[in-house]
Amino acid sequence: MPSSTSNSDMYFQREIPSKPIGRVVWGGMALVLIMLTALEFEARGRGILPSRDLNISFWQNYRFGLDSQPSDTTVLFGASRVTFGFDQDTWEEMTGSRPYNLALHGASSLPMLHDYATNTDMNGTVICSISGGFTLANEKIPFSERIAKALMEINKNRYSFALRAEDFTGKALQSNFAILNPHLYSPAELIRTAIRLPARQNEIAWFHTPYLVHHTDDNQDYFINDPLDKYSLEEFDKLHDTALQYMDRYEPRDLDEAIEQINNDVSIIESRGGEVIFVRFPISRFFVDWERERFPRERCWDEIIRRTGCRGFHYLDNENTKNLFPPDGSHLMPDEAHIFTRELAKFVLQTN
Repeated sequence: MPSSTSNSDMYFQREIPSKPIGRVVWGGMALVLIMLTALEFEARGRGILPSRDLNISFWQNYRFGLDSQPSDTTVLFGASRVTFGFDQDTWEEMTGSRPYNLALHGASSLPMLHDYATNTDMNGTVICSISGGFTLANEKIPFSERIAKALMEINKNRYSFALRAEDFTGKALQSNFAILNPHLYSPAELIRTAIRLPARQNEIAWFHTPYLVHHTDDNQDYFINDPLDKYSLEEFDKLHDTALQYMDRYEPRDLDEAIEQINNDVSIIESRGGEVIFVRFPISRFFVDWERERFPRERCWDEIIRRTGCRGFHYLDNENTKNLFPPDGSHLMPDEAHIFTRELAKFVLQTN
């Protein structure tokens, strides 16, 4: 006779305990917070500071900030010699006004000058760095091409949510927490720091090594450790050698054509009441011979000053700056940046 017992009664049903999902989530978050706090204290204990990424996204957002500055703000254009060699606090102490540094590693100052002349109504002092190879670099070179492209697309990028969001999160997070330095705790950086493998031929050095350089929200770089450490110096040498090889491979921009554009831009700026001042930042080591051979002063710097009629501050013409010695050949240490900026401010103020 068939059993009247249902199939469900033939199997044991285990009582499932309630799951403390809330406690698990909150516990996990607490552990992560404790770990991040410990790492932050560990990083600060080693002298690591919060540091912004210096990439083209950072620069574009910083350029957008220029539009909200007073019209007579002093603005700086150029490459990394400006971000390292110009001390904004010293300038403010000397002049009473905060400058706006729009320099970008490896960039020519000339596209920036043209953008200032044609895309703004500003009428302040423009400090424009002249650095031979970088100023006249062929735009086919990657580090020269990126500034031209960024400025070409500047109006389109104003409406990029992703770009603007990166600036917001960078200011809120990366500017305040050392552990968000992108290279600080990456496995590749940890191995590289521990083993110190030699750089390969034509390898671009990791410029913002976390233990060496600090990049601020207002686009200033300064060394927080001595770059004369043999390994660090080799990294910088490899970086610079790669850049110089690029510039040797491509013909530089025609000087006459460049000066014609400069004169047009200077005329626009001066018609609004502004002034353009050209500046030559200190160099040392192999950069001296490289620039002297390819961009000798009498055919480059002197010609630009003579044919534009602009004032120019050359580090070799000042007793207090002519012996400044960038340890890596191109970038001043903080104490030297203070000296250079002080003398530049005196030059600008006393001849106005």
